[in-house]
Amino acid sequence: MNKKQLISRVRQLMGAGTTQATASAAAEAVLSSILAAAAESEKVHITRFGTFENQTRRARHVYDINAERMTEVAETKKLTFRPSVGFIPFTNR
Repeated sequence: MNKKQLISRVRQLMGAGTTQATASAAAEAVLSSILAAAAESEKVHITRFGTFENQTRRARHVYDINAERMTEVAETKKLTFRPSVGFIPFTNR
């Protein structure tokens, strides 16, 4: 599902009188709220859906086989999603 399909689905769920612009604004508000919270390293938990969370990977030393020496890799962050128990049955279809 892409963003256009998501907005179309939101419009259907909001009812017959909903415009495309209203559905687009609603979907955009939810997505931007999740991204803003993730940027601030907050945990976003949506009941019966899942949890978005920033995870930090510590700095480490790795062996670079091309340079034949140890290289330091800086600390990195990544956004992870953990589905809730209510969401899992929909993924196993």
